[in-house]
Amino acid sequence: MKKTILLVTCLLSIFSVYSQVNIGRKRGLGNLYVVEHKDKLYDIIGKTTTYFVVPETLDFDETKKTIEEIWTFNTIKFISEKDYENGDFIATDNSIIKFQDKNYIKTKETMGLNDKRMVGVVDLYKFQMFYFKEVTKKTNGKIKKDIGQIAEIIFTPNNYYRFLANKVEDTGDFKVGYVRKSTPFGTSLEDVKMETTDDGNSYRLLRAPESYNFNLGYIKNYFQILNNKLKARQSLKIRDDIKDKDKLKVLKSKTLYAPHWLLKKYSTIKLKVTGILKPEELFEDYKHKFQILSNEELNSKILNKEDFYYLMHTTYNGEKVVSIINSLSGEIIYSTVDNSSDLIEASDLKTISKLIK
Repeated sequence: MKKTILLVTCLLSIFSVYSQVNIGRKRGLGNLYVVEHKDKLYDIIGKTTTYFVVPETLDFDETKKTIEEIWTFNTIKFISEKDYENGDFIATDNSIIKFQDKNYIKTKETMGLNDKRMVGVVDLYKFQMFYFKEVTKKTNGKIKKDIGQIAEIIFTPNNYYRFLANKVEDTGDFKVGYVRKSTPFGTSLEDVKMETTDDGNSYRLLRAPESYNFNLGYIKNYFQILNNKLKARQSLKIRDDIKDKDKLKVLKSKTLYAPHWLLKKYSTIKLKVTGILKPEELFEDYKHKFQILSNEELNSKILNKEDFYYLMHTTYNGEKVVSIINSLSGEIIYSTVDNSSDLIEASDLKTISKLIK
């Protein structure tokens, strides 16, 4: 029974969606809360050279071009993951931005029994920015380093957890179906097999999109937020509440864009995507112009430097974040945290609409 509860808990945790910029000192592994940096740290890291390790899943040249255009906090250079592994970048005058996509499994030894039980999992899919506070060479030639976190940008866990029925409704670049996982941890894409369950459906893996928001346009905006906050010597916490009423007023005449995957509905209890809302259902109480676009269309508009505002929805630890971001500057003009539901709802748009006066 305990194992069943644990598995369900892990699946609910895995199904949560993340995408948020955290700037501050980490309190612990898997803890999304941070402590504000001391002012002198911005001077220290501002003098470092930042090495941006481009993930293999992103186009190196496009990523370099995009981030170079918006990064002004300090000197930045771009290297591949292979260069990072083979190079020597451990130095106090360097800082690193690297994508982290590992799972951490926590186990606990049961008192009086010769076994261990799993008590939790931390899924970390994030860009992490860190620096070397101190580097010393030991007598055996090994390097001892003291690492300090600067910031992190957290993303959705990989969608290899999602399985879909053969007969499902097509909705752009994702489909409606069941969410299943054959083992709690360690299942790779190659390990997944077709299976038929007692409900009569066959299930297969949906490989793409691996993350709803791991796209270069969104990434550009997230790094603009990071760059601008670092230049302003400001920390940023996930729970920061932002309501810029003056800038929200522009939405009286401007269109609010949204990625089409916001329309999906799912049950965290049944682990099942249950349907797709019609745009007019989600936006029924939003009294201004809006438009639903595919991920590809929305990211193209961002990368083409069009000036508009778009809606973003993320959740973590049972709480949801609803935000509105400017595509040109990356500025967040609205962000709020709510634990009433994991999903974005019509009531969220109603709240936003009331602020647009």
